[in-house]
Amino acid sequence: MEALTKEKCIPDHEKRSCDLVVHNAVLLTVDETDNVIENGAIAVHDGAIVAVGSSRDILSRYSSRELIDAGGGIVHPGFIDAHVHISQYTSRSVLSSMEGTSITMGDWKSALTPEDEHASAALAAVDYLRSGYTGFVDPGTIFSPDAVAPVADEFGIRIWLTDPYVADAGTELKKHFPELVSESFLALWPKNRDEAFRRLGSQLFRNKAKNSLVRSFVGLYGEGTDSQALFRAAFDLAREHGVQLQEHLGYAPLLYRQRESTLGVGMMQHMSDEGLLDSHVTFVHMNAVHPGDVKIISAHDVGVVWCPYGQLQMLGRGGAEGRMVELHRAGVKVGIASDIPRAVHFSSLGSLAAVTAAATGLAASGREILRMRTLGSGATVGAASELGSLEVGKRADFVVRRPDASENLGRDPALEFAVIADANSIDSVFVDGRCVVKHGEVLKADAPAAIVRAHRSVRGLAARLDL
Repeated sequence: MEALTKEKCIPDHEKRSCDLVVHNAVLLTVDETDNVIENGAIAVHDGAIVAVGSSRDILSRYSSRELIDAGGGIVHPGFIDAHVHISQYTSRSVLSSMEGTSITMGDWKSALTPEDEHASAALAAVDYLRSGYTGFVDPGTIFSPDAVAPVADEFGIRIWLTDPYVADAGTELKKHFPELVSESFLALWPKNRDEAFRRLGSQLFRNKAKNSLVRSFVGLYGEGTDSQALFRAAFDLAREHGVQLQEHLGYAPLLYRQRESTLGVGMMQHMSDEGLLDSHVTFVHMNAVHPGDVKIISAHDVGVVWCPYGQLQMLGRGGAEGRMVELHRAGVKVGIASDIPRAVHFSSLGSLAAVTAAATGLAASGREILRMRTLGSGATVGAASELGSLEVGKRADFVVRRPDASENLGRDPALEFAVIADANSIDSVFVDGRCVVKHGEVLKADAPAAIVRAHRSVRGLAARLDL
């Protein structure tokens, strides 16, 4: 008691200085101990968290340039969308327009200009930030990464990019997913293996800038469109640069099982035998995880991105084995992603994950979903050491929820705010210690103008395609 009293009386001139202190908050730390700190506080300096603890402790030790009273509201790490086809965000309502026509999503994608891709990413950034997201990962389905990268600084959101459409067997996509492709679309893919190899690593230069909001990784399109030689080259490149290798795998369970039948062994066992699994590898979708695969994936520390809407689709078509909660409990880094949010808003992704988990027979708790939306998603793109939890040394990406939110009942805050709550409960969002959303409104860029540009982009694309 005496020590606390002494600490409380530290003169202001002896306190450590920092840029920001958020206090009087209920902190969901998402660290190893998964703490919930009542009346907690965090101190931020130079974009990083420098202290986490009780409000009394932090206020006694730190003098900040800015002091924010959370009023008893929830503070948690920012959500990260672990996988989204960002240039297709404006295509959310397009599929119904294509019904009964010869136009495919491939036609739409090949008609995208750099201005369209920027408009789509900017619209998504507005919706992401308003929903408590501080970053998103595109899997290499942007034709012009240079058009999307500026969105990071314009809006203050993190973006992970990779090489566009790396594959050396793109015709496989046409064979199995004709609704996704067109001749004009495939014409923009690598023409041969040599061209595919040349695309590998083309975005890694973005990692040279310290504390940049734009980072990169090694990406393959996947789903049977890459040879083992190309995968091995990507695997080696990712290890060389200390980044993640990501690819789509197991989206369509029946096709995945056909590939396994051809191999004569399970896909995960085959890749393990070939020495192609380690902590630098992340697979997206994995809608057919066999019971024995859990141990293999866990042993090799492979990441898995869970797209709940896509998994629900595949559960309805047969052949799916949804084991995301089981993987998470086995210690696998599992992230949650929207893929293309055609059915729900970003803020509803936690609810969709909870529903999908229940449909697979193993319900996920609120804490598990919170962890997968934050630390897990960061881990799948190789950023767990920097992001995803409220810990000293990590970048200050966090969300402050309104204390008067109807969901704030105080019984299970992770469930209340990672599953149930919607965007209306967001008060403030911070990225790298800077406020990018205040009282629910985006600060850095002109959100209404971004929406107008996106609407104009969609109308222009539809007109060019005669939709």
